[in-house]
Amino acid sequence: MMLPIETESGLILPGHPWFYNYLHGTLPIGWQNFADRNPDFAFVARAGSGILEVVTEDELEEYCEGGEYDQLIEERSNDDDCYG
Repeated sequence: MMLPIETESGLILPGHPWFYNYLHGTLPIGWQNFADRNPDFAFVARAGSGILEVVTEDELEEYCEGGEYDQLIEERSNDDDCYG
């Protein structure tokens, strides 16, 4: 049995050709509120999921220097299916 890849309401599910493009390109909910309180912010893609998250400048430094960015790059280079 083949699972649906798009619902009647237009929700795109895993298996849809554009699923990962939307998943990895959608800004996190509430990021504007975070930005109002933290003028120095950035978006990072978390290793393991690739989902964007808004972080402070200090968290960005930890992300880059702590190895999570390198881990994400390695995951994406090994994942031929990452971009559809």
